[in-house]
Amino acid sequence: MLKVLVLQKYHGLSDDETEFQILDRFSFMQFLGLQAGDNIPDAKTIWDFKQLLEKDGREGGRKLFDLFGAMLEKQGMVGREGSIVDASFVDAPRQRNSREENALIKEGVRPAGFEEDTARGWQEDCDAKWAQKGGETHYGYKNHAKVDAKSKLVVNYASTAANIHDSQVFKDLVDEKDEAVFADSAYLSEEAREHLLQKDCQDFILFKSTRGNPLSEEDKATNMLRSRIRVRCEHVFGRMTQMALDRLRCIGEVRAELHIALGNLVYNMDRYAFLCK
Repeated sequence: MLKVLVLQKYHGLSDDETEFQILDRFSFMQFLGLQAGDNIPDAKTIWDFKQLLEKDGREGGRKLFDLFGAMLEKQGMVGREGSIVDASFVDAPRQRNSREENALIKEGVRPAGFEEDTARGWQEDCDAKWAQKGGETHYGYKNHAKVDAKSKLVVNYASTAANIHDSQVFKDLVDEKDEAVFADSAYLSEEAREHLLQKDCQDFILFKSTRGNPLSEEDKATNMLRSRIRVRCEHVFGRMTQMALDRLRCIGEVRAELHIALGNLVYNMDRYAFLCK
């Protein structure tokens, strides 16, 4: 069943599409160890298995990610010569609510008629949030990832609502294993630099200008050098977009966390296969 989820995330399939493709493709059946005529998991069985992972609490997907991460560490696939911290939006199905309903949801209150045990309540995602960046509007969640600069493998991650600023989870991602950290200017703060000092970690966060204090030519040159390494994280998120891992087919924070965890896991499997070549 875990292999089924790997196929599903790798190809960006829904539960029903996954069932159909397993029946239709011999390559899928071969990957799952099935033969023509064997019983295959249907869409409801796939959904039930994901429910079992969710019942393991918020750590169901994390355990799977950490198990594969430990294997990568053991094989020496993680370079540990520097880490890159960044975040990417994971868009959820947009809700067509009134302004009053959205205001209540923003305050953490479910509006009248949105009760969890009602038909409408089951279809309303009151955990996803709105956010704007670069002139684009997003609704959903964020995948905060720490990427190994040498191998481009995801070594740690965190999931939050879309309105949480990238810098809010910086401390959760950076630990004593990191020798150097690269990040864009959104992470630049005295608090972040103090955390890097406490972890004895080199600071390669990009400089940013402030009102009345533009960047010097030296700072611009430094940013350009650091960006050449930091941009490798964008390659990671770009590959995830190709696999449709930046979009949700489910509702709720717990399911979103599982999707993000499995997405990072499947990306690492894909990257591992590439590195092994």
